[in-house]
Formats: sequence, C-alpha cells, structure tokens
Amino acid sequence: MSIALPEGDGIAAKYPGDRDIEQDPAVVFADDFETTETGIMPAGFRKNHEKKWDNSGGPCRITDQPDNVHSGRKALELTLVRGDLHTPVGAGVQKHFEDGFDTLFLRYYAMFGRDTEVYHGGAHNGGNIDARAPGMPQACPGVRADGSNKYTVVLDSWRTRDEVPSPGNLVTYVYHMDQGGRWGDQFFPSGRAFPPGRELFGDQFVSRPDFIPERGRWYCYELMVHANTPGQRDGRIGVWVDGRLCADFPNLRFRNVPTLKSNCIGLGMYTHNPRVQKPITMCFDDVVAATSYIGPLRRGRLPNIRPRP
Repeated sequence: MSIALPEGDGIAAKYPGDRDIEQDPAVVFADDFETTETGIMPAGFRKNHEKKWDNSGGPCRITDQPDNVHSGRKALELTLVRGDLHTPVGAGVQKHFEDGFDTLFLRYYAMFGRDTEVYHGGAHNGGNIDARAPGMPQACPGVRADGSNKYTVVLDSWRTRDEVPSPGNLVTYVYHMDQGGRWGDQFFPSGRAFPPGRELFGDQFVSRPDFIPERGRWYCYELMVHANTPGQRDGRIGVWVDGRLCADFPNLRFRNVPTLKSNCIGLGMYTHNPRVQKPITMCFDDVVAATSYIGPLRRGRLPNIRPRP
C-alpha cells in the first residue's frame, strides 16, 4: 500500500511569507525573484542582484508590474513572440544540483497570461524535475529514458482542440522507462495516459478529476518525483494545486541504477506548434525545492498537514 501523501500546510507553514525558508534543512533551493539575476538584463537591473539560476535563455525578465507579481515586488515573466510559425521559441531558467536527490519536491506559483492561447504538440509550459547522467545534455528530446541515462517530469498542459479552454488540462509530461512513445508520455489526473494502451499505475492508483487552470489567476503548484528503487516499481509522481493533492501516479520506473537522481529543476515555456500564433505569457514566483513536502506560501492560518484517506 502506498504511503498517503500530505496536503495543506508543509515546510512553508513554518516560514510566513517564505522568509528564511532556505534555512530549513529540507530546503535545497529558494527564490522569490526579489534580488535575482536570470542572465537576461531586466529593466531596472541592479548589479547586486544574486544569480541563483545556473542557466537562462530566451525572452525571460524580472518584472515589477503588480498584475504579474504574486508576492513581494518582483516575479519572473516569460513571453514568447511568434515570428516564423515553424521556428521553435522558448524561454526559461534552470538550476542544477551536483549530487541529486532520490525524492525532490518543487513548489512554485504560476499564472498564464489572460490572452495566452496555447496548444499541445511541441509545446510545454511549467516547472520540471529532471535527472541527467554525466555526459547527457539537458535538452535531449526524443532520446528514450533507458533507466541509466535520464528521466524528465514536466508539470505541463494539454490542449489539442479549440473547444477546450486554454491552457488546457493539467498533465505531467514524462520520460520514463516504460514510456509508450519516443517523445514521452502525458499523464492525466484521471489516469488517462497518452499514448494509451498500457497499465502503468497499478492497483493502488486513485483517479482524480482532470483540471484546467484559469488564465490570469495565480496557482500554487507543487511537483514531486520519487525515483524508484532499482529493480522495483515504487517510483511515484505527485502533483498539488493550492495545497490539495490533485494527481498521484505510483508504480513507476525511472531508473535501474541508484546513481540516476533528480539533479535539475526548471521553469519554462516552449513551442514549435504553428497553431500558437499570438504572443504567449507565463509568470512565476515564490519557488522552493526541497526533499519533503513544501505546501503553499503562508500568509495567514492554513490547515495542518493531513494525509489523504
């Protein structure tokens, strides 16, 4: 029987406003973008900004526009402008960890722009937790996860039809040992997987309602990746929205060697889908990565951690 995952308050409840949360022994990274350099010179850039992210690329900037900030005075803003509709465009930031972690949680706040129209098919929008073996490039699309080279988990959106509101259903986009296609799988909270036709999650899986985020609204997202014990099917992905568990995928295989661990997190947008024609925007704020459940940023009183039955 899988251990019940927590909900509600987590580490963040002990640090109102996330102040000093980086001092918690379980926290491995934190950034509220108040004093952060992304590698892109934003308007009002100050030389005393701290470079917390190892890599940044594309049109990403630190914004101080109040409508695009979750807390404090600044946030990360990504805007992709389409030129040639068949040319890929992307933007984002990445943080690498030398040793990696068997279990890693990534909590962040994100908001899709009110006019953002995205379609899946060569498009990704959200946070990610990855593992890369030495010599394996971070960007390696179409390279299957063989248990020793890589795994990738992106908290993403899936939209292929106009009648589905943008940005589409919340999914996890996963490269794992049992993936159905060269380009990875999409897992829906309800248990639907694409490509279909495989039993992936075992008898312990609990189906939950599929979910479409609203544009122009901040959500607290949290992604967990627990790498399996080599030779066993005890890998797991968890997804929380505003402190509530909305997806739990057990029975997974990410690796067959113990040295392959989650050693990179990122935030980003990418598309080469010609149906994405107008500029698309996504904002991020209040990022924390830790080895245990983080939970929403605490502003006031929140319920205590409680297992889900």
